[in-house]
Amino acid sequence: MNEYLMVFQAITQCNEKLLADEYKSLEIKHSATQLSVDVQPCIQEIKQSALRVKGLLQVCFKDVSHAEDIWNSKPRIAQASSVDIWEQVGKLSGCDARIRNLGNQGKYEAVVKVRKLWNDQAAKLQNQWFLWDENQQIFQRDTIGFFEKNNLHKELRNEVNSHADRVVVIVENELNLIFQELQSIDIEKIESCIECFDLKTQSRFREQVQSIGAEVVSKFTEPMKYLPNSSLKTLKQTLKDPVETLVHKSKMGISLADFKESCKLIGSIIDNLIVLIFEERISLAIQTIEKTMMFYNKFLEKQVRYQTETAQQRSAEKDWMECQLQQLREVHEYIESVID
Repeated sequence: MNEYLMVFQAITQCNEKLLADEYKSLEIKHSATQLSVDVQPCIQEIKQSALRVKGLLQVCFKDVSHAEDIWNSKPRIAQASSVDIWEQVGKLSGCDARIRNLGNQGKYEAVVKVRKLWNDQAAKLQNQWFLWDENQQIFQRDTIGFFEKNNLHKELRNEVNSHADRVVVIVENELNLIFQELQSIDIEKIESCIECFDLKTQSRFREQVQSIGAEVVSKFTEPMKYLPNSSLKTLKQTLKDPVETLVHKSKMGISLADFKESCKLIGSIIDNLIVLIFEERISLAIQTIEKTMMFYNKFLEKQVRYQTETAQQRSAEKDWMECQLQQLREVHEYIESVID
């Protein structure tokens, strides 16, 4: 590149001498002037190309710098305490088993508690509005008329909203036991391992830890904010549909059979949601444990490999990096000479 630049510069200098010679004809001088003008874009193109190569060269320097950072990280990984890491793996294995048990038990307890509360409240509304006769063990009414329908609708809607609040409390309490297990993961131990890696890998792992941690915290502390297959509906919005369907099913009133069916549907929707929420959260918790264990296992695999590296291997890698740096520096100096 520099050789071509020197050729074009020589052409320009030669043209300048010709133009200064009073004995040269006007026609030749005109040609020399035109040639000097046309040579300038060639010179600029070479310099622009040099600038582009200079920018690309910086990426090459970063590649070698990253390789050197990895090379420096190897002793840190090799010297890390494998005993501490294996201890963490053992704790995580126990945590995994406890989460599975707590998840299944919590799911069962939440469904049972919520179902009982709703059945009791639905029965209370049913007895109140359809006039349950305790002595005769029958309902004195089988339909709520048009003029009372809106009052029943309002009371059912309020009770469903209140029940939704109770569901949130029950689900949060049961999920909290799983969340406590996840909080037992020693983040400082993970961070101490991350610090052994090169800077690029450290950044990648920290982003993963932060992303997983944020998802775990949000989905366990606000379980009803992230309903499965909810199309962004809240729990109260989800339960509103069967209530409105009941009210608008007949313009004349609400029958006892329809009321029972509606309450049954509401209970079924809640049961299914609780099951889905727990299954999703259990899956998230187990994935978190498995990803952490995978991180430690890969760290240990890398550690064993680095511990078996010889001094000759280390020296050869160091020589390779120094050779690459030297060659890149030479190219850099050459590019600078073209630009200047």
